[in-house]
Amino acid sequence: MAHINILRAHSLGLDGARQAAEAVAARLVAEFGVRTSWTGDILRVEGRGVKGALEAQPTVVRVTASLGLVARPFRRALHREIVRELDRLAPLPA
Repeated sequence: MAHINILRAHSLGLDGARQAAEAVAARLVAEFGVRTSWTGDILRVEGRGVKGALEAQPTVVRVTASLGLVARPFRRALHREIVRELDRLAPLPA
């Protein structure tokens, strides 16, 4: 099984990180029909061929995902898109 693991520092604070995660979740639901749910400060994502989480912390966000056989060929593209979305929503601290 292919995995994605991204740790990103940010300056949004916990509330800002949760809001950014909500924006990502809304996009994932609309575009890919995944299911999302919060467990504490962890946004869980589950869909066809992917199971993952976005953990919001005051100064970092961690994105993890396990890709099934269907999604595995798209690992690099998914990783790149996640990083692009993090760049947009949670820019690196100055």
